Amino acid sequence: MKLSVFQGDGTTKFRGYAAVFGGFLLQFTMGAFYSFGNISTYMTSYMRQNGSPSITYTDFVVVQSAWGMTQGCVMPLSGFLIKAIGEKASMVIGSIIFSGGCALTFFTIKQELWMVAATYGFVSAFGQNIALIPTLTTGMKWFPRNKGTAMGLVVGGFGGGAFVFNNIQTAILNPDNIDVAREGPDKGYFVDEDLLARVPGLLLILGGIYLTLGMIACLLITQPPDDWLDREGAEADNNDIDLDTPNKHKLSEEYVTPCEAFRRKELYLLWVTRLSVVLITQVIAAFYKAFGQTFIKDDQFLAIVGAVTSVFNCTGRLVYGFIMDRTAYKISMSIESTLLILLMSTFYLTSMIGVDTECPKEVFQNLTTVASLEGESLCSNPTSLTTKIVYALWVWAIFLTFPGTYSTQPAVTTETFGHKYGGFIYAFLFSSDIINNLLVATMSKAIKEAFGWLGLFLIVSAFGFIALIATFFYPYRPRPGPRPERTYCAYPILARLGLVEISAENPVKQPVEKNGQIAEETL
Repeated sequence: MKLSVFQGDGTTKFRGYAAVFGGFLLQFTMGAFYSFGNISTYMTSYMRQNGSPSITYTDFVVVQSAWGMTQGCVMPLSGFLIKAIGEKASMVIGSIIFSGGCALTFFTIKQELWMVAATYGFVSAFGQNIALIPTLTTGMKWFPRNKGTAMGLVVGGFGGGAFVFNNIQTAILNPDNIDVAREGPDKGYFVDEDLLARVPGLLLILGGIYLTLGMIACLLITQPPDDWLDREGAEADNNDIDLDTPNKHKLSEEYVTPCEAFRRKELYLLWVTRLSVVLITQVIAAFYKAFGQTFIKDDQFLAIVGAVTSVFNCTGRLVYGFIMDRTAYKISMSIESTLLILLMSTFYLTSMIGVDTECPKEVFQNLTTVASLEGESLCSNPTSLTTKIVYALWVWAIFLTFPGTYSTQPAVTTETFGHKYGGFIYAFLFSSDIINNLLVATMSKAIKEAFGWLGLFLIVSAFGFIALIATFFYPYRPRPGPRPERTYCAYPILARLGLVEISAENPVKQPVEKNGQIAEETL
């Protein structure tokens, strides 16, 4: 697995590798938000002891929902800001806002839940979403021959960040492994005064860590020379070049504007694929532990399984990016969709393999009902090692599979629509996250209550078929194609927003009144 870099001087090659590492580091920092499941238990417990005694873990999920909705709304618009202020400024400002959101929660956690949602949810997500896109586009510019692998390395940081920050949070807040209350009104929540007193300070520490890592990453990420794409892309596309027209395949001249992208089916196929795969991602991330608690009576084991998922989350992005580089996006995503269908539709079976046969049959029947959703084991016998191993392997396999979307889609978007507006267009795909969050928040509980765990996993696995069908219709070797002779939607306001280009050869004219007569004026 090797990144091929233009054989220039040593400084140029170093800048390319440094840009990819900087992108990894910034994604690693922003991926800390996925430690929410860990830190939220401490934050909820703190608020219960400091002015909000009725708040629950379920209530605190609104913070995560605020983050998800913000991503769906802000990411599609981030391209406008990046175009206006530049990649470097976007990353620097985004890093400051992201770390600031965490630090501001030092104050809001002592107030109301909606304030925490505003700072830890909305503000942090806003900063994250304007900082991440440049890390993707820059890595692909430096390595146009290995877009998928470059993306796998960069976004791998996002999958691995939670693993490190989970341990940092626990080491600072709970070094003595203090347990939650097992009885009384605060059953299931932390009540130790010394532990809870460290929660606000942790938010300031994390904010400082995020800012430091973010600034280092921004210094490492630089843009390649202006002619870099043409020099590197020429060799990558050598088999496709028409020798009679050598300039035809300059990567810098092959692109589709955002408005032109909306006229192509590929954009909508990618949107549907992301919608389907990310929905599966959200369901498994939210419920794998709750499902495991119904038949595995070992919380420490479940915690270990959850921690190791971050490693597979990181690795999967690199693996599928590598597969795409060696074959095509269509092959990589078809493999991913097929595996998700198989793994999700059979995930329920992990609750039956290796389970003690002396347990009453009602156990197996009730595992699909609402009665088992509270996390109480229905069988008093210890969980077998076989059951634990099979469950862990299934969870890790799923977490190794779904991250492929996050490395291959940025790469194929650039491959399909060109480098110039690739990041801009890719950001529009995040609008599907609005629907994802709404569906998961409103439908998952209803499906569980009506059909149990088995029904939930089977229904969710059907979205894998949707992704597979959308991928089937995607081109095997997508390209931007030649620039159109006629500019679509050539309105000056859209040109100023960066959605279209108005060329000098094809100017836009509009009627204006001069001396009482209507004449055409070129804009």
